[in-house]
Amino acid sequence: MQQLYQLLLTQQETLPELTYSVVYRHSNGLDGLDNTFTNSTQISNHASIKCMAVSKYSIVFGGDFGIEHWGNSKFNIQMKVQAIQFSPDYEYIILQAKETMLFSTKTQNFVKAFPHDVKFDSTGSLCFCKGLVYETATFQQLKQFKCPEYGDFTISTQRDSLYLSSVTLIKHLEDLKDCQLIIDNYDTNKHFEHSIPPSNEVKQLWSDDGKILLIWSQTLDDHTNQSYFGTHHLNHWTEDKLQNIELFEGPIHDVQWVQNGFIVISGYMPAGAILFNKQGEKEYLILQAHINSIFPKNNLVALCGFGNLTGDIYIYEMDSLKKVGQTRQDKVVQFEWSPNGEHFLLATTFPRLRVDNQFIICSKYGELLRKEKFEELYEIKWVNDNNLNIQINIIEEVKQSKQINLTTGVDFIKQMKEAKVNDQPRKLQKDEKLSTLRSPPQNQQNVQLIQTAAPPKPAPQKQIFMRRQDPIIQQPTAEEIEQQHQQHLQQQQQMKLEKKQKQKQNKQMNHQNYKQKQKHLHQNDFQNEPNQDLGQNCYPMWHE
Repeated sequence: MQQLYQLLLTQQETLPELTYSVVYRHSNGLDGLDNTFTNSTQISNHASIKCMAVSKYSIVFGGDFGIEHWGNSKFNIQMKVQAIQFSPDYEYIILQAKETMLFSTKTQNFVKAFPHDVKFDSTGSLCFCKGLVYETATFQQLKQFKCPEYGDFTISTQRDSLYLSSVTLIKHLEDLKDCQLIIDNYDTNKHFEHSIPPSNEVKQLWSDDGKILLIWSQTLDDHTNQSYFGTHHLNHWTEDKLQNIELFEGPIHDVQWVQNGFIVISGYMPAGAILFNKQGEKEYLILQAHINSIFPKNNLVALCGFGNLTGDIYIYEMDSLKKVGQTRQDKVVQFEWSPNGEHFLLATTFPRLRVDNQFIICSKYGELLRKEKFEELYEIKWVNDNNLNIQINIIEEVKQSKQINLTTGVDFIKQMKEAKVNDQPRKLQKDEKLSTLRSPPQNQQNVQLIQTAAPPKPAPQKQIFMRRQDPIIQQPTAEEIEQQHQQHLQQQQQMKLEKKQKQKQNKQMNHQNYKQKQKHLHQNDFQNEPNQDLGQNCYPMWHE
């Protein structure tokens, strides 16, 4: 199997690599950026591209028009899909629609359809669909393992230490029962079952060597009514035992494996990033700040605060735990390292944010290299950075001066010092409680790193408030009471005089109106003369 894998690698090395550094799709089609980050070339003018997959050898994108493969060989597939990705050896294109379809790039034909998502091992020789295992050479079923109908399934991908793991999930909050963790070894057929706390969602993270599993489980609601964020648990599994990892009180924001262990960001803001070794023992508190995301790459790790946070980015080297760069960019939806870890890109994409769509490319020290804005930017991916023609002359003494805010250009180091962010790693003892490391929650001096101290408000004169107590009202003196009484009497007398004057004026006006009316009636008066032709009862009399 290893010889076949090496043969596939040699075949890949002979394929011509694309010259683009990044590829991005927007409202006008699909474009590629060259290796100098200066010139872009249009790859496709289809405005209805829905998804794409990128490798350093080829690009596949699809939409209402079908699927197009662009690279060493160009071909079309008449099929509408929801998502596209490559297999680890780039031999198959995984097309997700109503079913999951495998398309061979060599024969340019469909080879297999699956009812669920498909996963491959690191060599690409085995294919997994839930508990079913297939050989990719002939797609014959080799084995079948126990897998729950409603749950999460993953594999460790490493062929030398290949495990299949699945977790049962609860559908409703009323079904508060422990979930089952089921793990099987592909080669030795060892079977493990453990109980973990109830969870609606779970994320399983295998280590690079495929021997350690992290299970991050959470419920959407807290049935104990103690937290708005639900309940979060992190378990560490090896073949020897399953143990719970102690974390800060509050939600778990992110968990990722790094070069020498794994990092967990947990707790209420400002959250803490803790480095654990592979045995699950805490070693260092790397950073306490407004962060919620971890992005590892080789020997580097980026600790970021995206979403509703201020967009701070801290970059550390894991060997020395030394901070090598930092910057800030708000409204970030996508963060992605370059393949060699020397650059990273930040993107604000549609439809997550419908304004200020753009992408930014920076060096690992936070230096701005490229920035481009769009009306609608949908997606951007790294292609190849082996042949970049970028010269970054940053010596150790000048690195700190390059760490500026990408949005405002303000010196970021100065802002960090003013906000007093604890960005220096601290060694933790095995028996040290994490609750002692939390800063008091009422300390809000670093809620916003650019926030300045507000001027003190003047104290009230008549009313004094004490925290968490009823207000205390100052009682007036006897002189103040007497003065208020006299003012009240004067106001009443004044109101009476005004009322009498208004009544007198109204009486005079009414008398004058009456006299004018009577005078007018006497001028228009007249007498009726009697009519001799009318009788006693006012009827006309008959005359002969």
